[in-house]
Amino acid sequence: MQITFPLPLNVSVQKTDTLYVSLISQDQSGVNNPFPSPSNTAPIAIGIVVSVNHAGKKVTIDPIPPYDDLNNPFILTTAHYVFFSKNRVANISGIVGYFAETEYRNYSKLQTEIFATAVDYVESSK
Repeated sequence: MQITFPLPLNVSVQKTDTLYVSLISQDQSGVNNPFPSPSNTAPIAIGIVVSVNHAGKKVTIDPIPPYDDLNNPFILTTAHYVFFSKNRVANISGIVGYFAETEYRNYSKLQTEIFATAVDYVESSK
């Protein structure tokens, strides 16, 4: 399924991202099921990005159930907001290697305290 957009694509969209849509509602109250509108504005995952053509403003997706059935395609309209999420497996980040060093600096003239610090690391080998 190929989707052509009227505006330039976000530079971060890439293969393996999940494409979502949400219905835009005038009565939207900031929650997934606005009141009093009967419309459901909860995000719906419609497919996995297979290819991206930034110059042509096109994204090709592999539809996911239930929209992978030719008898049940998802119909996008101008009333839908389209967005994506990154694949956590392909886009995980963290410190890689055997050694890391951090330095904390206080550029303020006021005294400060650090109450907690944490690190997320990926063991590169054993």
